[in-house]
Amino acid sequence: MNPGSPSQVIPFPLQAQVFAFDKDDGTLLAFPSSAETASRCKAVDVQDGYWLFFSDDGSPLLARFEPQDPEDDTALGPGPYSLERAMSGLWLQERLSRVTKVSGCGLASVADLEETLKVNRSKRIPPGKPRP
Repeated sequence: MNPGSPSQVIPFPLQAQVFAFDKDDGTLLAFPSSAETASRCKAVDVQDGYWLFFSDDGSPLLARFEPQDPEDDTALGPGPYSLERAMSGLWLQERLSRVTKVSGCGLASVADLEETLKVNRSKRIPPGKPRP
């Protein structure tokens, strides 16, 4: 296998819908759903800025926290969050140099991730339109 080439032949499209990037150690986790992402990435860590999120094509996602009842004294930390498209921010493709490890949804290397992002991004470009 050539250095920098995908570590495996991918016979079917990967099902990663969300990527979570750990800003502390450079790990990138791929998840099949936002719900699984929320169960793995603790809300308090998301609120503190330890995680960055990206959609399947690498576009940035923003965590929106559900409002908590101010009368509830038992609520510790932030409430549940959901992910939605960010209006601005760096794409995952622009942060690949900071990724040290990739795992989840069949991805094993940065080369696998790059190839997956290329495939997913090409699905977003309408036929007949020039690529940016």
